[in-house]
Amino acid sequence: MGKRTGAKQSIDRKSYDLFCPIARALDLVGDRWTLLILRDVSLFGPRRFSELRANLQGVPPTLLSTRLKTLVDEGILERSEENHAVTYGFTDRGREIRPVLAALRDFGAPLMPRGWEQKVPPQVFRRR
Repeated sequence: MGKRTGAKQSIDRKSYDLFCPIARALDLVGDRWTLLILRDVSLFGPRRFSELRANLQGVPPTLLSTRLKTLVDEGILERSEENHAVTYGFTDRGREIRPVLAALRDFGAPLMPRGWEQKVPPQVFRRR
């Protein structure tokens, strides 16, 4: 892994190590499950770990925990605790990913089987 100036990089995270803003963005959000975590926070607002885990069926709890810690460490999500309930919500910087998520939704919609719109929450179609 090469040295990267101006960006945090943990030893256990892979990097494209390219001088390119798309590569740098993918270093942060390109790991498996990360965009789906951000999708849930974007659609439903601050989420508890248990809510994310229930909605992201198949994500191992240790992997979800690692992804959340990385997103908090990188300033994309903030961890809040109120009445012993921990939630994860967007920071101002994190909200900047919303147009990317909307573009991915719009790109992926034609790939879905007929009638898929009936099977997803109405928030999926809301423009932010």
